[in-house]
Order: sequence, then C-alpha cells, then structure tokens
Amino acid sequence: MRPYLAVVMDSFRSAFASRILWIAFLAIWLLLAALAPIGFQEVYTTRFRGEELSNGTQLKAMLARGLIDPQEEGTALGRLSAAMPGSLKKQLRTVARQNTPIQKWALADGLNRALDDESWYDQEAWQGTIRLTELKELDKLSEKQITEDQRRRRARLRIEAALPGGLIPRPSRSINLSYAGFAFPVDFPVTKKQFLVLVNQYVIPVMMDWLLGFILVFLGILVTASIIPEMLQPGSLHLLVSKPISRFGLLIAKYIGGCTFVLLCVCQLVVGLWAIAAWRLELWNPAILWCIPVAVFLFAVYFSVSLLAGLQWRSPILSIGVTCLFGGFVLVVGIFGGYFDQFVTGPEQISSMVKSADQLLVTTRGRQLRVFNDQANGWDDLFDKESVRRRDLLVRPVAISDDVFVSAKISGGQYNLYGNGTLEMLVLDRRADYKPIPLLPVPNGTRQFLVFGDQLLAMNNAGLLATPVSSVLQRIETERARLDDQGDDSESEEEAAEANSEVTDQDLQAVNQMEQLAWTQDLVGNLFRMQGGAVEEFQPILPEEIQLVEPLAATVAAGGKWLVLYSRGRLFWFGQPAPSSDQTTLELIGQLELPGSDAARTRLAASGQQVLVARADEPVRWLDLASGKLVGEIEVGSRDSVIDVSTLADKPVAENDVASSGRFAVLTSDGTLHLVERQGDALAARTLGLDDVHSIDFDSDSQRLLVAHDIDQVEIVAVASDGSLLSDRSIRATPAGWRKVDSWVMEPLRTLTPQTGELSETVAGLVSGRGSSAIERGFGDAEVRRYRIWRPVLSCGMFIVAIMSLSCFLFVRRDF
Repeated sequence: MRPYLAVVMDSFRSAFASRILWIAFLAIWLLLAALAPIGFQEVYTTRFRGEELSNGTQLKAMLARGLIDPQEEGTALGRLSAAMPGSLKKQLRTVARQNTPIQKWALADGLNRALDDESWYDQEAWQGTIRLTELKELDKLSEKQITEDQRRRRARLRIEAALPGGLIPRPSRSINLSYAGFAFPVDFPVTKKQFLVLVNQYVIPVMMDWLLGFILVFLGILVTASIIPEMLQPGSLHLLVSKPISRFGLLIAKYIGGCTFVLLCVCQLVVGLWAIAAWRLELWNPAILWCIPVAVFLFAVYFSVSLLAGLQWRSPILSIGVTCLFGGFVLVVGIFGGYFDQFVTGPEQISSMVKSADQLLVTTRGRQLRVFNDQANGWDDLFDKESVRRRDLLVRPVAISDDVFVSAKISGGQYNLYGNGTLEMLVLDRRADYKPIPLLPVPNGTRQFLVFGDQLLAMNNAGLLATPVSSVLQRIETERARLDDQGDDSESEEEAAEANSEVTDQDLQAVNQMEQLAWTQDLVGNLFRMQGGAVEEFQPILPEEIQLVEPLAATVAAGGKWLVLYSRGRLFWFGQPAPSSDQTTLELIGQLELPGSDAARTRLAASGQQVLVARADEPVRWLDLASGKLVGEIEVGSRDSVIDVSTLADKPVAENDVASSGRFAVLTSDGTLHLVERQGDALAARTLGLDDVHSIDFDSDSQRLLVAHDIDQVEIVAVASDGSLLSDRSIRATPAGWRKVDSWVMEPLRTLTPQTGELSETVAGLVSGRGSSAIERGFGDAEVRRYRIWRPVLSCGMFIVAIMSLSCFLFVRRDF
C-alpha cells in the first residue's frame, strides 16, 4: 500500500507546485469573507408589488366602480378609490368607457401610498368586508401598543378586504436580506420556512452548477492536467515502475491523487458556505455537505477524459483542450435535452382529464385541448398551433351530457386571469368531432366549471354564477339547427333574412332602451362585467354575505347534493334551494375556519360528507361536514408537496345515504400516487403502484380513477380495498413529430452522454430531502420540477468506468 500512497503524495506535490492552485485558494477565502456579513430578518408583508396584481383587469374595474358608482360612496371600496392619486383617478374614470390600460406599477404605487395615509379608513364602512383572523387580532391593538410595521400590515389587510379577489395572496411575513447590518431595499414575499426551502432547492444547486461545476472543475483541470504527462517522462516513469507496483495500480493512484487534490479545494468552499448558512441564515442543514462528494464525482468525470488525453498525447495543453471540447459537447447535449424537456415533452404532459361515456378529453401543460383517437392511437389537437403559442389559460372542460363538453380559453390568461376582453364558452360536441365552437358569454375570469344538479357553475374571483344545463343544451341544439339551415332554398333564406330583420329590430329596441338608462348605471354595468360579474346567461347564486378571496377551490359533495367551497382559509358548504322556492341563491349549510397558512395553494376532494383539504407544504386535513369538525390530519409522502387530490368513491351507498367513510387519491409533486383512508378513528396513507404521475381525476359515472403518467399515457383503474389497482383500460399513445426525435435520438444520446449538468438536481434532492419542488404560479396552479437524483449518478459512473478501463488498457499494453 505504501508505494501507492507515495504515488498519491507525488500527485499532491505536483499540484501544490502550481500557482493556479494558490490563486484558487485565495479566491475561495476572499469569497467566503465577502459572504460572511450576509444575513436576513423576518418582517411583515406590507408593500404591494406589481406581480401581485395579476388580476389587473379586475382590480382596475373595482377601483373605477368605487369612483363612479354613487352606491359605493361611503363604502370601503368607495373610500379607498377616492384616496388614490389624482393622475390614477383620472385614468380610472375612463376605464368603463374605453377599458383604458393601466400599468401594474401605477396601481401598486397608488395602493402603497394608501399604506402611509389611512384617512380613507372608516370602521363602520369596513364592517361588511372580509376580516381575516390576522386583521381581527391587529384591530384589537391600541394605537400605543401597535408598532409601525404592524400598522402598515393592518393597513394592507384593510385594503385587501376592500378589494376581495383583486390581489394574489401573500404570506403575512416576508424575508428581508441584509449585508453588514444594512437591509436590502426589496423584501421577498416568502415565509422563513419557504425561504430556507428555496435556499436548499435553488440557491445551493446554482452554487453547484457555477462555483463547483464550472469554476472549480475548470481550475482543477488546469492544475492536474500535467500529472500524467509528467509521469510519462522517461526518468519519472522508469523510477515509478521500478517500484513494486503494477501499471494498473499506478494509473489508478495518480487518478485518485488528482481527485483528492480537488477534494481539498471543495472542502474549503463547501464547509465555509455551510458555516455561513448556519451562522448567518439559520440554515443548520448538514445535508449541504453532500455537495463535497458530488463535486468531486463531477470533477472525476472530466479528469478521466484529461487522463486519457494525457496518455495519448503526453501534453498538458492537449489534455486541457480535449477536456474543454468534451465539456462543450456535454453542455450542448444538455442544452438540447433541456430544450426538448421544455418545448417538446413538457407541453405534452397531461394536466387534467374528463371522461364521458367512452370518450376522454384532456388538457396539457402547453395549453392544448385534446381528444383521444382510437383508430390512430394518438391524441388529436382541438386548437390550432397559433392559438396555443399565445399565453392563454385553458379552463378544464366538464361534461354536461354524454356527447357534450364545455370549456373556455382566456386570452392572455397565464399572466392576467381576466384576459384581454370578454370570455366565451366553448362547446365540444361529439357530433361536430369536438371542434371548439363559441356559444355564449361567460363571466370574465372564470377559472373553473362545475355541474351541480341541473346547474352549470362558473367560478371566478368575483363569485359563483350559474346557468341551467338544460338551457345550454337547448341553445346548442338551436345553434346546430341554424347551421344546418344555412344551405337551404331561397324560401329558407327569406325566412332567415326575416329572422335577421327581427333580430335587428330587437337590437335597435334594446339600444333605445339602453339609451334611456342613466349614463352612470351603464358604466357601472360595464365595470361589473369587466370584473367578472353577471352576464346575460350566468347569474350569481352565492348569498350576499359570502365574498370570495384567493386562494379558491370548489368541489361537489354528498353525492351531488352539496357544494363545497374554499376561500382564503374558510370552508363553506351549500345545498340547493328547495324545489318549491322561487329563490336561486344557494342555502348555506355550514362553514369552518381552518388553521394554518390561508395564503397557500389549496386542493379539495369530497367523498360523501367527507372532505379532504390539501394545502401546499401542510399536512392533509380530513373534515366531516356532517359534524362540521376536523377529523384529523396526516402527512402524505416524505417532504414533497401535495399537488392534486381526488375522491375514489363519491356515490352514496344507499339512495338516501350521503355519509361515507371515504377514500381519496393524493398526488405528490414527486409523481407518487397515494391512497388516504380512515381506519377507525385514525387516518392512514399508503403508496399506490404508479410512478411519474402528472394528474389524476375521478369519473363518477364509472367510479374509476383516471391517472395520467409518463407524459401522455393514461390509466383508467379501480382501486381495490387492499390498495391494488385493477386496470380497466390503458391508453398508450404512439409518439409523433418531435416526440419521435426525442425518443429515438435525444434520449439515447442523453443516456450515453454523462449528464454532468443534472448533478445539480442530485444535490437539490439530497440537500432538501425531497424528490421534487412545486412553485406556485398563481390561480391555484403550481410549476412542478422533479429531480433526476440517481440518473446522472448512474450515467456519470458508467462513463468513468468506461474511460478509465480504456486508459488502463492503453497504459498496460503500450510501451511508454
């Protein structure tokens, strides 16, 4: 063993003689010294930011209505609108007539000015607004007890209460970074827990990519490239081989010596960064030290190439050049692989599903609506490609009959839920090959359709609006009959012309009636529609005292008899009006305020009177609506977020039995599917046998679970009592277009090429203890990133074994 250790130490002496090494050491020490003064503190979330105003259309319509509607004078909305700066009020007064565009920063600046001057506040005016628990607690503080930060926080909550639904919710605390005691001018609207998660999952992988994966690896190659060429010098090689050591052992010892040298550099940097994170950022996470072996392993990949080039050409310059060329090739393959992930396979992933009879419709991450074609064994696109390129938001379709689905597409809705104009319902009829056909206007900002009894519900930030399903179906038949009659004889054309003249007369009469209305009322009506209020067909059905606030979620429970609604930490459940009643307003049966973060993204599922509430980064809560109490909560998965939930049995056992013990399917961000059920008084969770799952849904007619996995594959299964999956149908769509290139070219190429760029995902998974991350994108959605933890380790390990085997073969066989 001593001869091999002597060879390793000889590699050290050769490396330590390099000036580049000492320059790297000095750079590491200076970097650690520069980062040492960084710190943070947790402060109240007060200021409004432009990105919080994603519902800008709704917000400006609300403020404009507060200015021009006489009925709003003296209300919370009216008083707040009157406190806006003069230039902003001038723009707001023209919104109803011209839909004047207003920059988000201007709206945010107007709201921020109101934080400092609270002359707009009146206790009586705010009595009718939604007052969160935090606001109630701050209102109890006297002017002597309250701090300046608490006062500004209270002012912000009062503004949010006056503008329900107009702002994306933010946590009550934000992170403010500081350097040497000087606070940064910008706060990060995340909690301390979220901040630490972001450091683990994003900051440390970035450090791995650049500090360890690029700079140190490049410097390490510069320093160690001369080890093999110097060893091959006649005097050095003869001296080494004269010792009781094999050529194979000699080469491996030199390789280990080069890697051990890099280990010293990496240890200084990583241990120093870990100490700073623990001391200054309160991030006591020893898993950060995983960066050390991963970084050395990364260097070992490139050093193996440098070693092989040194054996072949005996030149340090050529070793560095060949290694750089290899690194460039790996980088190009990684860039193309990321391109295919983002623009080819990513947009193809199924985000939601709906089944009616034997037909399956899906939406994708790329905002495409598709129907499965059995004959071609593939998915048919229902939107043209140009339509998909726009940043539209696609509302999940729902079935209103065996042959008809309805959906909507919000133009520009990815960045503005209320889009760029009016919104129309899209009808997808089997008889028309599911070609999307606009039918009737729906409320602006509609994010979800639900079928509740004979009502088609449209939910947006402004409320819940409904129209009879029978009316929609009748209108579809009328529209089909009109289209069928277009090619008839002249008599039919005369009838159509006469009908058109009647419609024109009716339009003129309507115009005359509108001209008789007060001008102010007309503008107010425009503003109501702009902010998502009632339209001709859809009318509000929520009680007046119920106002919706982000985040929102809704589902149907008790076998279709109850509607469950979640709004900013509060759960409501409603029943339908009595058949003999003339009222259309839903009957409020009960409500419950939930503990925890009320700003977190939320998912709902109902089975009988049992409801599962899943909020991001919180335990799953099981509620019994019959008693109105929390049954219990359970952690599902390891540390990954819950991104979707679905019932597994929503039909009552008997005709009059709406209670059920309930079972639910829960999908976590790492793509694992779980079964959650009650076992006596306790809750239990277990893993179901499917991986890489993207979305789930439940078909109440067939009582089957729909599971989308592996990009665009679908399983229709029944879940047995023991948790086993009984497959009814498997959809294995044949890849087409660029998907074929990805399957036949990119995937084999990425498999054969060491995926050094993906080692940062290995670090993110090891440091955070998670297999994925889920970042909220607003409107209840989340962007999920699943880490490839072991794939890059396997590909890089196989590459090292292959290259080092080749190097050993050349060194043993060739006479140097």
